[in-house]
Amino acid sequence: MIYLNYAALCPTPQDIWDEVEQTLATFGHHLYSETGVAWYRHTVQACRRKVGMLLHVEDPSTIAFTANASTAHHGALSALHWNPGDTLLTTTHENPSITRQLHALEHDGVHRHAIHPTSPDAFLHEVQAHMSRARVKAIVMSHVSHVDGRIFPIHDVAALARAGQCLVIIDGAQAVGHIPVDLGALDCDAYFFTGHKWCEGPLGTGVIVTRDTFFRHPACRAFPGNMPGAPPASRFEIGTHNIGLIAGLARACERRHQQGLTTQHQTALRETARSTLGATPHCRVVEWHGSQAPGILTVTGRPDRDYGQLVERLESEYGIIVKGFVDYPETIAPAIRLSWSSGPTRQDVQTGLSTLAHLLAS
Repeated sequence: MIYLNYAALCPTPQDIWDEVEQTLATFGHHLYSETGVAWYRHTVQACRRKVGMLLHVEDPSTIAFTANASTAHHGALSALHWNPGDTLLTTTHENPSITRQLHALEHDGVHRHAIHPTSPDAFLHEVQAHMSRARVKAIVMSHVSHVDGRIFPIHDVAALARAGQCLVIIDGAQAVGHIPVDLGALDCDAYFFTGHKWCEGPLGTGVIVTRDTFFRHPACRAFPGNMPGAPPASRFEIGTHNIGLIAGLARACERRHQQGLTTQHQTALRETARSTLGATPHCRVVEWHGSQAPGILTVTGRPDRDYGQLVERLESEYGIIVKGFVDYPETIAPAIRLSWSSGPTRQDVQTGLSTLAHLLAS
C-alpha cells in the first residue's frame, strides 16, 4: 500500500503504543487508591509539560486534554455566551466537523460569515472589513487548511481581533507536528488540535490551550462548579480520561519536539508532486498566493470526471490511498488531496504520482 493520506490519519509509531500500554499497566497496579490518584495527577501534569514544550507554552496549566479536536472546539464554543445578532467569522476551508458546530449557532441568531481566502492580504482585508461593519464576537478558523495546506496568517488575524475585542479560536489539527507552532507568537485566545494527525499520536486524543484572555473576555461563561484551585483550562477535561492515551499523545509531542520539525523531505516530495501533476493535462494544482504547508498538495481535474470512482480505483487496483473532495462545498471540488509525513519514500510517492497523473490525463 502507498499511503498518501497523512492529513487524515498518521500511522502511530510502535514506541508511542508502548508508552500507552506501559502507562496503563502502571496505573493498573494502583487504580483509584490514594496512591493511584496522586500518580494519575502527577502523570497528567508531566504530560502537559511535554505538550507545552512542542507548542512553546510556558504555563502547562493552560493545557487541557480532550478526546479529539471536535470535542475541544465544542468545549470552546460552549464556554461562551452567544446572543442573537452576534457575528462569527470563519473561512470556507474549515473541516466539516467544525463547520457543523458553527452552523448550529445560526439557530440561535448568530450570523456566520465564511471568508473565501485567495491571498493573505486579501483575506486580512476581508477580516478587517467585516469587523468594521459588524459586532464580531469570535473568529474561528484553521491554522493550516485541511483542503490544500495553505497556512493562514494567524498572528495578523489576532492583531486585528485585539483592536475589536474579538476572540480568536484556532483549529491547529493540520499544523501541530506538521509546521512549527509557537503559541506565544500567534497570540490567539484558544488553540486546539487532535493527536492522531501530524503528531503521530493515538486516536482518541486532543488538546486545547486557552490563555487568560479567553476566560477574561466578557462573553466567557462562569463555571462555578470548578474544583477549588483547579486551573481554568481544566473545565474542558470532562470526566475521567484514558491516562494511557494521554501519555501516548504526550510522548508523541515530546518525540516531535526532540527530533525537530525538519521539513526538507516533505518539501522535496511536494515539489516533485507539484511538478509532476502540474504538467499533467486536465490537472491544476490548488494553491494560494501565500505560504503552503510542506506535507499537503491538492489538485483538480476535469469537472465531468467521477472522482469518487477514481479514488476507489486508486485503492482497489493500485493500493494508493488519497483523499477525495467530491461533494465538498468549495469552488475547487471535485479535487484530490495528497499528504505525506516522513514515512513514504520518494519512490513510493513517485509511483503514486505517476499512476494518478496517468488516470487524470486519460
